[in-house]
Amino acid sequence: MEKPGQDAAKKNSFLYSVYPDGNGPDAELIQMLERDVIDKNPNVSFNDIAELDDAKKTLQEAVLLPLYMPNYFKGIRRPWKGVLLFGPPGTGKTMLAKAVATQGKTTFFSITSSSISSKWKGESEKLVRILFEMARFYAPTTIFMDEIDAIAGSRSSGEHEANRRVKSELLIQMDGVSVASSAGANEAAEGERSKTVIVLAATNIPWDIDDAFRRRLEKRIYIPLPSDLGRHKLFEINLQGIKVDPETDFNELVKRTQGYSGADIANVCREAAMMPMRRKLLTGGLNFDEISKINHEELEVPITQTDFEQALKNIQKSVS
Repeated sequence: MEKPGQDAAKKNSFLYSVYPDGNGPDAELIQMLERDVIDKNPNVSFNDIAELDDAKKTLQEAVLLPLYMPNYFKGIRRPWKGVLLFGPPGTGKTMLAKAVATQGKTTFFSITSSSISSKWKGESEKLVRILFEMARFYAPTTIFMDEIDAIAGSRSSGEHEANRRVKSELLIQMDGVSVASSAGANEAAEGERSKTVIVLAATNIPWDIDDAFRRRLEKRIYIPLPSDLGRHKLFEINLQGIKVDPETDFNELVKRTQGYSGADIANVCREAAMMPMRRKLLTGGLNFDEISKINHEELEVPITQTDFEQALKNIQKSVS
C-alpha cells in the first residue's frame, strides 16, 4: 500500500499526467527518462566552482535573470534560445550547468547520446519529443546536453537516416522551447510562475557541431583552464576537511600544476590524500585481517609537501 506522500508524488509526475492508470504505449519510455535523466536537486553552488567569474556572471545574466525578471526580458531583450559552454575537458562546464539549475531552483535534465538512443525505428525521435514535453511539464527546467557534438554533429550525405531524423526532431523541439519560454514570460506577467525551459550544452570540440544547432545555441561561453589564482582556489576547495601540513607550499604546487584542469587538480588532491594510508600499509606489512582492525585516527595524519610531489609524479595533466 502506498503512503500518502508517495501517492502525492506519483500524481505530480509526468507519467500520471499522461496516463493516470500508469499504462500506455509510451509509459516505458517515460519511466526510463524519469529514472535516468531527471535530477530534481543537483545541489551545486557557484561557490563550489573556483574562479570562472566572467562565465558565472554571463550565465546568471543569460539564464537566471530571465527567470527572476520575466517582464524585463521581452522583445529584443528576449531570453537566449540556448547557451553553449565550450572549452578544454575538466574545466567545470557540467558543474556550472548544475549550479545554474540549483540557483534557479529548476529541475535538471542531464542528456547524453545514450539517453535518446534506441534500437527500434522511430523510438529515438519519440524519446526526444517526450523529453521536451516532460521539460515543459516540470518547468522551470534546465536541459543540459553534455558532449553535444556526439548528439548534434555535422550532418553529411553519408549519414544514417535514423541519425538525421533524431537531429531534425531535436532542432524542432529546441525551436519549440523558445516559443514556450516567451509564453511563460507572458504568464509570469499575469502573476503566474514562469514556465521557462533553458537549454544548456557543453562540448570540447565546438567546430564539430552542426551549423543549425550552433545557430540555436545563440549565447556561447568559453570556459578556460584555471589561472594561478584559480588553481590555488581549487586546492582549497578539494582539501576542505582534510588535514594538511601547515608548511606545505601551495604557491610551489600552483607553479607545478601549470596547464592542469580543475579535474586534474582534484585527482592530484585525491592521490595525495591516499599517501598516509599507503605508507601505513607498506611499513606495517599488514594482512587484510589486521587492516580491518586499524584505528582510522592513525591514518588521519596531515598531508605533506612530499605527498603532493609524489601525487604530481603519478597524475599528469590531461589537456595537451
